Amino acid sequence: MVELLGLLALFVLGAVVWQMRRQSEFANRWLVHYCKRQQFQLLSVYRYRFCMRKGRLLAHFRFEFSHDGVQHNEGDVWLAGVQVVDVSVPVLRENL
Repeated sequence: MVELLGLLALFVLGAVVWQMRRQSEFANRWLVHYCKRQQFQLLSVYRYRFCMRKGRLLAHFRFEFSHDGVQHNEGDVWLAGVQVVDVSVPVLRENL
């Protein structure tokens, strides 16, 4: 019985790690596409935290981007599974 519980725990841990990796790869691909559409240069993407919002567990990613090649800004994207729930970018200023 103990061996069965150990195998079950190992299986659940593997499934969680696989889902987190799948989410990270999806977030990276989605942000590459998003930044191309917005004419941003994507610099980096990282998982920031998990949070509960409206009864759902969301993965919160942060990404750094440049809109003019000089300044760098930070935006946020929230995922529920592999579905984008919300994207937030700061108001961008132009250098004159």
